[in-house]
Amino acid sequence: MRTSMAFPIRFWASLLAILLMYQFSTDASADWCKYEKEIDLTLDLSDSDVLLITAAAGDLDVQGVSGSDKAVIHGKVCVSKQAWLDDAEIKTMSGKQAHIIVNLPDSSGGWSLMGNNYATLDLEIKLPRDIALEVKDSSGDASFRHIAAMELQDSSGDIEIVDATGPLSIKDSSGDIEVEQVNADVSIRDSSGDIEVEQVAGNFTIEADSSGDIRATDIDGTVLVKKDSSGDISVKSVGGDFRVLADGSGSIYSHDVKGEVETPKDG
Repeated sequence: MRTSMAFPIRFWASLLAILLMYQFSTDASADWCKYEKEIDLTLDLSDSDVLLITAAAGDLDVQGVSGSDKAVIHGKVCVSKQAWLDDAEIKTMSGKQAHIIVNLPDSSGGWSLMGNNYATLDLEIKLPRDIALEVKDSSGDASFRHIAAMELQDSSGDIEIVDATGPLSIKDSSGDIEVEQVNADVSIRDSSGDIEVEQVAGNFTIEADSSGDIRATDIDGTVLVKKDSSGDISVKSVGGDFRVLADGSGSIYSHDVKGEVETPKDG
């Protein structure tokens, strides 16, 4: 009798758990972007040498445009409380050092299954492609196309950079990094996530990397990995030297390196 009752009890308990999870997930999906608004701004950059962008939670999309002297800014705000709509804003300042700053209300920990408080702002910016950028981003994916030089500090989310005419400096905590078509040097400091770099006219340097694979292809200058903790390192078609100064775990591969190859595993 005990054995015959065990199966029905387990069955109904499992079914109840599935139904509860489905209810929570559908409620959360229905509540996503419960309140929203659009923000459209323009910023005069005709006298600006550098543009500082401070983004917040949400995706960031930056695209350079030839022949422009303005930043065209579009933001989409999504919040869980209507009172937060007025607090979500984009501030701008022109001048030699111009600013675009996203301000969001404190959502007290963000979205969760049992407490769905959230405040995000997806930011799209079209700007002169020859202006230098200094970018700070907290969370969400970030994409940059047709830009000049850039210093980027990012907390979480994937990063994609395509077509940069100036040097790139990237400091990232988590998320994958993809860089392609850079006509200058590239320097990256990363905690976790894969790094893939292609078609660099200058040198490519990894200042430090904690975890994730590193892949570099078609680098005209030197590839230098100062410190890598874990993950494979693979380079191909390098015009200069390939050097790995410190490496924890993971394999190291190289092919078609014109200069010298130096790795800790050589000794």
